[in-house]
Amino acid sequence: MDLLTVKNIPMKTQIIEEISQVARYLWEKGWAERNAGNISLNVTGILAENHSDAFDLLASEPLKVKYPLLKGNYFIITPTGSRMRELTRNTIENLCYIRINDEGDGYTHLPSAVFESLFPVQSYTGGAKMESVFPVPSSELPAHLAIHEMFLREQPENKAVIHTHTTELIALTQISSFQSSASINKLLWGMHPETVMFVPKGSGFVPYTLPGTEAIAAATVEELKQHPMVIWEKHGVFATGESITSAFDTIDLMAKSARIYFMVRQSGYEPEGLTDEQIRELRAE
Repeated sequence: MDLLTVKNIPMKTQIIEEISQVARYLWEKGWAERNAGNISLNVTGILAENHSDAFDLLASEPLKVKYPLLKGNYFIITPTGSRMRELTRNTIENLCYIRINDEGDGYTHLPSAVFESLFPVQSYTGGAKMESVFPVPSSELPAHLAIHEMFLREQPENKAVIHTHTTELIALTQISSFQSSASINKLLWGMHPETVMFVPKGSGFVPYTLPGTEAIAAATVEELKQHPMVIWEKHGVFATGESITSAFDTIDLMAKSARIYFMVRQSGYEPEGLTDEQIRELRAE
């Protein structure tokens, strides 16, 4: 069954290559141990829907929260248990491709002309809905979907979300004096001018909350309304952008500032940092 036809093959190829490349970066930097981290991308409009009535033949998975703005939207997301090191080698095999239903309260795994051989769907024989065997989306799916819904409402240019366990930034959150957005941004901006120039809105901060819950998703969305990245206390980061690469770049810049801080401290010195005036100058305030 061909539910989808490729609308832009070069774009599809570019997306898969970009996911593979960024997954490799996350693994090589040590930010994606075991099955840590996940990636999602809104690809609505890249693939053109064909035979929309065929979705009725596919079993829908319910969502605990309704996302009305996401109805009919398509997403690529990494599955539960997937490893970034495997994603770099077998990208398509280690991705979920889903469509949010027309009510916004469930999703369907989609076979397509591109993914059909890798994500097979059993033949429909009539009667009960067709069953399929697909990988389960990341346990952080609620956070990803909540962020993507906020994008459609407030930041339509943004399509990509990365969650990863950035060692240097997790280490900072173990220090009580850096457990707020204001304190952690002052530090990270102060370590390197590029951080101020390219991440002028800084990072949000979410105190420790149980991962995979609606509570941490809601807190993350509120911070992402003001910042391109959020640091989860003692856990990791969520970064957003127009592309997977731009989201990664934000994490990379902030992590470098954290490394500079720790390198100076390990050398026996207290980092001097940029002055408030220098930071304001860089931000063109």
